[in-house]
Amino acid sequence: MKAVAGWAAEALARSGLLGLLENLDRSPDRVRIVAYHRVDREDAEPDLDPGLLSATPDDFRKQVETVAQHYNPISLDDLMTAHRGDGSLPPRAVLFTFDDGYRDFAEHAWPTLRAAGVPAVLFVPTAYPDVPGPGFWWDRLHATLARTQQTEAFVDSIGTLPLGDAAERRAAHRAIRNQVKSLPHDVAMAWLNDVLAKLADIPSVHRVLGWDALRKLAGEGLAVCSHSHEHALCTQLAPDVLAHDLTLSKQIVERELGASAAPAVFAYPSGICDATTAKAVKHAGYELAFGGGRHIDRMPLAEPHCVTRLPMLRYATSLFRAQLRPSIALLGRVLIDGGAARAA
Repeated sequence: MKAVAGWAAEALARSGLLGLLENLDRSPDRVRIVAYHRVDREDAEPDLDPGLLSATPDDFRKQVETVAQHYNPISLDDLMTAHRGDGSLPPRAVLFTFDDGYRDFAEHAWPTLRAAGVPAVLFVPTAYPDVPGPGFWWDRLHATLARTQQTEAFVDSIGTLPLGDAAERRAAHRAIRNQVKSLPHDVAMAWLNDVLAKLADIPSVHRVLGWDALRKLAGEGLAVCSHSHEHALCTQLAPDVLAHDLTLSKQIVERELGASAAPAVFAYPSGICDATTAKAVKHAGYELAFGGGRHIDRMPLAEPHCVTRLPMLRYATSLFRAQLRPSIALLGRVLIDGGAARAA
């Protein structure tokens, strides 16, 4: 399905229709917020979950060049100013956002953005910078399934999972991932640790930037904001635990970067939010919060504590460009229905 969507997008670009639609778009009320996780070479980190690889460095460079040429990149400050009603956005506004704080952001994504003069926002789970540990659970899951010598495994609450080839291991990854996301966070992590311990011993897959690196990036113009503390799904935390997580994460970002340099903006882990979590985020003092879905938002933001974004899923340039067009929403639906993304 993604190949079909890519073919259609390429045809639109070659026909000139895509460029015409872009040139005719003068509306100042739409904002396209693109969401990435990792930007790296395909073979650079085999222990990390490839489902979180949003773009290769070369594809990302082409995407940034596309935005710089055909759209108007904006900063988080621009968006917040417009949201408050103190200014307006240019037509074809695009905001680049990145989740999780992987090291490859500093190695590949930021140099490309900075060279093009394109602003960005990086959302970091504050329990990870400078704290040695095993790494994100989805990366540990991928590394364990890739390294195990077992050809099948019995997993509590799921049953027997065949692990004989790459396809079976991908299916096992999906099944285990879905179970993790269905459980309260502490229960999920204990269950997952037990599952992984029976399959293989793996090295640490911790690849999160430290605070010195984050301060350097912030000094160069990057907006660094909260992505929760432990990267627990907000909908799977008890109200008091969620309130503590949100407050602690905000305080740590402000302590490490300085309150004046830390925008009160949040991104939900895995993009999962609902009315209850949005209320908690607002109560914790965040002015804006980014959720999931696939939608081009309008100003003023109807739900400022659950702003939708456009997740990037290893798109070729033409398909990336097509995703920025509200009039080509069918392509987005095709990608979601046939989609392969694993939002962290």
